[in-house]
Amino acid sequence: MAKQNLRPRTPRRAVGSTVLGAMCAGGALVWAFIAGVSLMPASTPAEEPQGSELDMVSDSSADAAPEAVDSPEGRLQIQVSSEDRAYIQNLTCTGDAVADPALCRELASIAAEQEEEAEEQETGVGLFDEVPEEAVCDADRAYGPGEARITGEWEGEEVDTALNRADSCEEVRWQRLLPLLEPME
Repeated sequence: MAKQNLRPRTPRRAVGSTVLGAMCAGGALVWAFIAGVSLMPASTPAEEPQGSELDMVSDSSADAAPEAVDSPEGRLQIQVSSEDRAYIQNLTCTGDAVADPALCRELASIAAEQEEEAEEQETGVGLFDEVPEEAVCDADRAYGPGEARITGEWEGEEVDTALNRADSCEEVRWQRLLPLLEPME
C-alpha cells in the first residue's frame, strides 16, 4: 500500500500575483495623488492690495459694462416637421429688449456670432442664408428626419429658407437655428 500524505493541502501564493497586486495598489496611489493635486488651486492668493490699489481695481471693473445685444426687429413664421410631429409657430420681435421674448435676443446673439465667423472665413453667410453650392459637405450621413421652413422679415430683409438635416452642412444650419426650431413656450 502506498503512503498517503495526510497533511492538508495549502494553496501556494504565486509571486506574480503579489507583484501584480502591489503594482495595482501603487498605481492607485499615484492616480489619487495626481487627482488631488489637480484639484488644488493653481496658485496661492497674492497679497491683498492696499488703499489706492484696491480703489483702482474696483473703479476699472465698475466702468466695464457687459456688452449688450440689441433686440432685433422682425416677424417670422416657422414650420417644423419630423417623424412624430409637426407644428407652426410665429415669432415677433419689435426691437424692445424688455418686451420682446428672450428668443429675439438669442437670435441677435447667434446672428452676431455668425457675422463674426463669416468675416473671419470670408464666406459672407448670414443667419438665414442657405448653404453655398461650393461648400464641401459630408453627404454620407443623414442627421435626422427634421425639415423646417422659415418665412417672414428679419432686420429689414425678406426671409424664405428651407432647412433639413440631409448632410453635415445642413446639420450645422439646423443646430445654429435650433433655438428657433424648438417649440416655443
